[in-house]
Amino acid sequence: MLHARGQARSRLPHATFIRRLAARAGPALFLLLGLIAWSVPPRAAAPGSAAPKAAPGRSAVLFIGDGMGSSYVTTTRVALGGSAGRLHMDEMPYTALVRTYAADSPVTDSAAAATAMACGRKTVNGVLGQDASAVYGKKDGRPLEAIAAWGKRRGMRIGLVTTTRVTHATPAGFYAAVNDRDHERAIARQAIAAPLDLLLGGGEKFFGSGAPAREEDGWSPADKDDLEAAARARGWVIARSASDLVAVTSLERRVLGLFAESHLPYEARSPVPPDRHGAPTLEQMTRWAIGALRKTGTPFFLMVEGGRIDHAGHANWARTLIDETAAFDAAIGAALTMLDPKTTLVLVTADHDTGGLAMNGYPEEKDGILGAVRDAEGERPHAVLSFASGPGSSSDPGEAPYGADDRRPSAIALGSAAHTGMDVTLYGWGAGAENVHGTLDNTAVYTLLRAHLEGRTIDRAGLGWPPR
Repeated sequence: MLHARGQARSRLPHATFIRRLAARAGPALFLLLGLIAWSVPPRAAAPGSAAPKAAPGRSAVLFIGDGMGSSYVTTTRVALGGSAGRLHMDEMPYTALVRTYAADSPVTDSAAAATAMACGRKTVNGVLGQDASAVYGKKDGRPLEAIAAWGKRRGMRIGLVTTTRVTHATPAGFYAAVNDRDHERAIARQAIAAPLDLLLGGGEKFFGSGAPAREEDGWSPADKDDLEAAARARGWVIARSASDLVAVTSLERRVLGLFAESHLPYEARSPVPPDRHGAPTLEQMTRWAIGALRKTGTPFFLMVEGGRIDHAGHANWARTLIDETAAFDAAIGAALTMLDPKTTLVLVTADHDTGGLAMNGYPEEKDGILGAVRDAEGERPHAVLSFASGPGSSSDPGEAPYGADDRRPSAIALGSAAHTGMDVTLYGWGAGAENVHGTLDNTAVYTLLRAHLEGRTIDRAGLGWPPR
């Protein structure tokens, strides 16, 4: 697998380099280079070194709608409220376009995208928390420090919330370092050792002592360790239901929410909502997380992922995709009512687009977009919503919450819809959100968050391109 960045280069420390050039070229060049050095954002301190506190009172929340391309937002808005409808995302005052490519491909996966947003560096597809010198599944790259670890070393409280397994690519990008995102048992080991105060989602199966019958994604049958017991020994309290979570009234102990064996249930709205088996909704987890973090009186960083948006997109399930995006938007709305825009930065974005969802033809407003339309007399009706790739409407609806009514056609027949390389939208609200405009790189999400948490004026010139 090719990779475009992250090659090792020998170079002098920045300050030493400036001094040597200045000695040769004179005071004028020294002044110029000094101004350049002053404008470059400082690097994170090496692990174990003294680190300054985060700026007093500054917190940040990052919402990631996995697979939520811009067309998902439009489709959800129109499906729920018509063409003039509005989502909570629409109320956020600042927007930008974000390039999503990985170091080795114009189309990213969730691991490379999460690493870019969590660590501020591009990496290759399939790799978490390591730079682009990694070779997917074969060789580790240089480890990167995620903003969660960076913030924790500065006295912040850190939380991660997801509707997927807590060991899945997006949440794992904020605490793990592996060259294969599918090694979720190894990621679970890193999770319980990670500098987190709360980690909520699914994935219970990776924390138990029941080893697989044969090697599965790096999990050996000989590995029978009870990671839940290990987590408790490290100071975690484990919640398995919404009621368990509500019963935890403070973060005196770290909280590990394992609300499903694998991913959390979809949040379908009708005709009959599915049995969630006690699992909280994304909005409930978000409200609890913000309340618990605020109660500590300490600055915090929280990442919230609507991860099953992507799963519905991969399956070409349009109605479920709309429900998942709506649930994600509801969690955003809840957060905005609980946070202070004078001290807190809220960013909302996607890691990539999934499936290439499109709204086609000229449907009547009264008919909505979940049916079919005939554009001209004599033409065959066609679905208003379709995908560029995926299993389409000819596949078995399987476990689709809406059965056959969930399915929409696709142009390229694939067992699971592919990601696309299209730009996604970044929304900003609160302190520092005015920097959210233009066309940015996905590594700029890290830069925006860190600059806000440091109380530092940002150099916007570096937001459009990844660091080299």
